[in-house]
Amino acid sequence: MPQFLLSPEDIQDKIFTLRGPEAFHVTRVLRVREGQAIELFDGHGGRYTGVIKAIKPDGTVEGEITGKVHCTSRMIPADLTLYLGLLKASHWEWALEKGTEIGVGAFVPILTPRTVVQLREMGKAKEERWGKIVTAAAKQCKRSDIPAIRQPVHFSDAVIEVCKSSLTLLAWEKHEGTSTYAALHDVLCKAKKGQKRLPVNLFIGPEGGFSDDEVELAECKGAAIFSLGPNILRAETAVVAACAVIFHELGSL
Repeated sequence: MPQFLLSPEDIQDKIFTLRGPEAFHVTRVLRVREGQAIELFDGHGGRYTGVIKAIKPDGTVEGEITGKVHCTSRMIPADLTLYLGLLKASHWEWALEKGTEIGVGAFVPILTPRTVVQLREMGKAKEERWGKIVTAAAKQCKRSDIPAIRQPVHFSDAVIEVCKSSLTLLAWEKHEGTSTYAALHDVLCKAKKGQKRLPVNLFIGPEGGFSDDEVELAECKGAAIFSLGPNILRAETAVVAACAVIFHELGSL
């Protein structure tokens, strides 16, 4: 059975209340009845087991929290923020879903001269859809938190800012230096010393990739440039490949 999302304020003295779509899913789709056990999460790191006590006429569901579940998502040794060039709708949404499943902590759309999707094409409806996608993915993979989706920023502004404070990595298909393993292994091992949860900024370009000038700027500001192998990957494929390599090197995959 999937886990269900409830707001932290809907837990009072071990009594929980499910409302809206979550309550509808429990009662009308899955047809869960009073006395049955369900799993819950609050989107902020808490996961719980509960038992349904009452299904009210207005559709809300009330129950009792019976326990707190150990949160494996908190064991991921990296707080990874993904800076991803805006992609065409289906590709972007796939990246959101798979990035959430693999453990990305926050998504930041970045704008570059090669970005196909323009900022004017975004709107509140699209942002709401993105929120639903990461929420559904978090429920499916049983994360205890929901990754944030931040406002779009220009690549140059983002890379200059984040390189000041934390480890920044940039995947580039033209990189001809050391292998992916050697480059990331050394960089991550050095950065994670003494830190239980390492902040990592990962930059992946749009469909057309990063330009030479953008990569030069990132490297000048202190970003580590690495390759994902000899094959040219789609941007959304690069998201999964890069995140998997990073989490593996940090010991969580």
